[in-house]
Amino acid sequence: MKFVNPRNAPPSTSRIPYWDENKPAGLDGSIPPAKVLNDTQDEILKVITEAGLTPDPNDPTQLWQALQALIASIVAGESPSIEVPPGSISMFAAAGAPTGWLKCNGQAVSRITYADLFAAIGTSWGAGDAVTTFNVPDFRGEFLRGFDDGRGIDAGRAFGTWQDYATARPKNDTVQRVNPADGSPVTLQQAGVGQPPATNPSQVGFVRASKTGERIVTGDFDPGGGSNPYVDIVNVVTGDAETRPRNRAVLYIIKT
Repeated sequence: MKFVNPRNAPPSTSRIPYWDENKPAGLDGSIPPAKVLNDTQDEILKVITEAGLTPDPNDPTQLWQALQALIASIVAGESPSIEVPPGSISMFAAAGAPTGWLKCNGQAVSRITYADLFAAIGTSWGAGDAVTTFNVPDFRGEFLRGFDDGRGIDAGRAFGTWQDYATARPKNDTVQRVNPADGSPVTLQQAGVGQPPATNPSQVGFVRASKTGERIVTGDFDPGGGSNPYVDIVNVVTGDAETRPRNRAVLYIIKT
């Protein structure tokens, strides 16, 4: 609740306490503005209705009853209802959406049945049939990322747009040396670091891969002094079809 200064107090941006009348000093008492009484009543009514009671102007004990009921529900492991605005996204630890929520699976739903949700998100995630339905977001199998909104970290993207997976370029040039006889790796070092350096033309046999995708082949080199050349290779195709962190699959849902 916001504090409201007395109506007959001098203009101020600071809090001015209420005061009593002082007739000998010729001081009138402070006058509370209507907002003080209205806000106080609204706060009390909110507590009463959240406790499941119907406001009764003839019952002066309702606030006490409401507080007792709310405290009892908390002790019992329950919680007062919390208003969640339509369009809110949440994760759910079950395969089905609870009452008042829909799966974020791209489905088209009625603009009338889900009028509150339609008012909140409109056709941002699909226009449905463009007349009677609209689409909810489809977050199946997706990681969500905060909208850049002008920050410049993920610039150039409109709200709600999809982005394909990608792997960042390495920050340093790398070289991998393998034995051509069996393909086994010999060393993995930064280009130009260690012996022999990949950029030294007298010590050939390295393929240098730069962070811009450059490939430089300089020939053959046997670091052991033998006759078998070692061949350096880069961009060995291993792993999965995407880059991802460890994860668990949950259900994304949207409030209707």
